[in-house]
Amino acid sequence: MSGLVLYGVALFFALSAWHFARGRRTNPRAIARYSCYATALLAAALLLLAPPTVQAADRLHRLGIAPALPVLLGDTLRIGAACAIRLLAGVLRDPELPRRAVRRQLALLAGVLGVRAVLFVAAAPGLDASDLTAAPSAGARLALAGYTAAGVLYLAYCLTALLRQLARLARAAAPGRQRSGLRLLTLSLVAGLLWNAWGVDDVVQAAATGTQAGAEDALCGVLGLLCVALLATGLGTTVWPAAHAAVRGWLRAHRRYRALAPLWRDLHTVLPEIALAPASRLPLLPPRDPQFALYRRIIEIHDARLILRQHLDPRTPRWLAAATSRFPPSAARADATAKAATAEAAALAAALERAAAGARPNPDTPRTAPAAEPPHALGPDLESEADHLAHLTRVYATCPAVAEVRARARAAAPSPSAPDPDPVASPVR
Repeated sequence: MSGLVLYGVALFFALSAWHFARGRRTNPRAIARYSCYATALLAAALLLLAPPTVQAADRLHRLGIAPALPVLLGDTLRIGAACAIRLLAGVLRDPELPRRAVRRQLALLAGVLGVRAVLFVAAAPGLDASDLTAAPSAGARLALAGYTAAGVLYLAYCLTALLRQLARLARAAAPGRQRSGLRLLTLSLVAGLLWNAWGVDDVVQAAATGTQAGAEDALCGVLGLLCVALLATGLGTTVWPAAHAAVRGWLRAHRRYRALAPLWRDLHTVLPEIALAPASRLPLLPPRDPQFALYRRIIEIHDARLILRQHLDPRTPRWLAAATSRFPPSAARADATAKAATAEAAALAAALERAAAGARPNPDTPRTAPAAEPPHALGPDLESEADHLAHLTRVYATCPAVAEVRARARAAAPSPSAPDPDPVASPVR
């Protein structure tokens, strides 16, 4: 496969690792953990072993670094991914995989890496373009061949273990998308075993000529593409639909979270105590969990509205009537829902101006003004309540009648020591 194709495959594995890492909250933790390890290590290995990366590493000798070191690191990451695949096969067979079995596999991994490191040092390879070249002695050629053979055998062992478990699960699965996906993943492992078996050619070449080709021949490239295509299709059938739904949910929650920003920002400026926790990120960065951030922002807005009930101005309906006659609403804003949202936004804007001016709150307002109570019940779920507040925010930020009411409330706001007007409030939901 070409360098650009390998980089694309590495990106696919990196995205899969990100999805498995997020899925650890809902999926069995061991399966998600080892899937994440395997895909992340494969992504890093492909980035290091891609021919453009290896060719760029040939310049490292100017810095006193062995040019073949990136190849050793890439092979080590690939062997680590194979170990994660073997552990994944173990937890698919036994979800409560004993620690003894995990330690046994880690000990085998350490042994394989140790043997390969010794053989790599004995071969003392250099780089010729993207090819590994051993020292001219016969011992160095055999060491390079042994280094390659150890990797081929260990990968075959790990892939075979996972193939057996996926084949068992595919036979037991009911007809449907899951069984189709498991069969595609099984076929991808068969192609992967064939792709890995073609590495025997590299062993023979290393023993005969002391060279391990970095670029793959045509048949090896076809097997690699077949393996990746089947793997991507299998994951797309079994894993990525859930990932797509998760991404769509993240985007919807983030969009609603941003839609509430104008109203929340004004409320927080006047009433900073509504913030449940200080922000632990840069303001321009999206929240890590937008669903939770949206939930918290809704609570903070409702807390602010409860506080502002003590600042409701009885003149707001009169101001709004005059502003509406001056700025008549469009046909789209003339229905009862739009009028209620405009009245609610105007009452909120006027109360916010009074609070910003430091007017003395009237603690009797919620008791003496029944209209201050919410005219509508809260939404049945988070999404509907977020949509209502987003609509209220748009009216608050864009309606010229609300802006006129706000300007009048700012001009008429009393000083902190002045008495409040008679507490007959306008509707705030």
